[in-house]
Amino acid sequence: MEPYHPVVQLLCDLVELPSVNPEREAARTDAPFGEQRVLEYVERFFRQLGVRVERQTALPGRENVLAFIPGRDRSGPPILLEAHADTVAASDMQDPFFPRVEGGRVYGRGACDTKATLAAMMLALRQLIEERAELPVGVCLAAVADEEFGMAGVQRLVESRLAFRGAVVGEPTALKVVPAHNGQIYFRVIARGEMAHTSTPQFGVNAIYIMNEVISALRQGAASTYPFRRHPLVGTPQLTVSMIEGGRSEHVVPEHCEIRVDRRIIPGETSQAALEEIQGWVRARLSPEALERVEFEPPYHSALPVNTPTDHPLVTALQRAAEGALGAAQIAGAPYNTDATRLAAAGTPCVVFGPGDIAQAHTSNEFVEIDQVVAAVDVLKRFLVGGWA
Repeated sequence: MEPYHPVVQLLCDLVELPSVNPEREAARTDAPFGEQRVLEYVERFFRQLGVRVERQTALPGRENVLAFIPGRDRSGPPILLEAHADTVAASDMQDPFFPRVEGGRVYGRGACDTKATLAAMMLALRQLIEERAELPVGVCLAAVADEEFGMAGVQRLVESRLAFRGAVVGEPTALKVVPAHNGQIYFRVIARGEMAHTSTPQFGVNAIYIMNEVISALRQGAASTYPFRRHPLVGTPQLTVSMIEGGRSEHVVPEHCEIRVDRRIIPGETSQAALEEIQGWVRARLSPEALERVEFEPPYHSALPVNTPTDHPLVTALQRAAEGALGAAQIAGAPYNTDATRLAAAGTPCVVFGPGDIAQAHTSNEFVEIDQVVAAVDVLKRFLVGGWA
């Protein structure tokens, strides 16, 4: 049997190290939770190469690891290669942390999202160091915590006030160069009714019925508005009522109902304007009596969209590198949200890039195509050696 490409072994090593995001139990780090097993591996990897490594505390017991490789020009900030070390839960998978190499793919939790990109970034830098390649500018690789829930890792990186001339944020883009993606807000809507016995419902006010009117208003407003508002790379806004809760018993008219809403924000929109538009739809369609019983809570999660111009030197440099390695390069947008949102908001130009298809992320049969991971190493090396002004 032929030996695996070194990036495959590296990826398998990372998959074997559980790094499930504990989500609302933020300080939980007992296996399989927390990123520390992966981040300790990344730290050892670069220290063995003689690279300066730093840690940043993002959450209790959960850290970022930063590796710094100097370049010829030390007068300006480095390029950032950023990838998250955490994964989503793996309870629906069989042997999620036992990587399987089969049919030109690597299977396992995190293989696609986004340990393949992290492995490609790490190997690209190791090979450049071993080849004694002269980098035009310095590079910082940041393996960060908590992307899959609260983005505390990248937020800590931003708060450290380290400057970067640009960032390649690792996510499965199928090797497409992605300079634009959606933002998002999460918010709650609460309907308050009045309890009564279901044998005499006329003496109560059904909060679920009121919320049904709210949901209808949201669906009608989105259907009549969003298809006509389009960004050339990411498409149209999206609104999803993703959670609902209400009622206490089969024989009690419900006095409370709550929904949670995910609104995807396209470049050019603001979170505030998006929320005000939604509230306007509800005001226009509900009676004054019903409106008095409806409350919109402020968003409890907000992320801005990313919209780096396609002619920005960062984008064109990565595009040239992809063309050199792949023969062609595709510029695309993404409907999802990434750590780039925090970096871009802090003033760092960003592009999202990596092997794998987002359709495989978070699935019970997660995998990544090996050919894409190998190609990503080549693209990243060409990008870092080529430089950009």
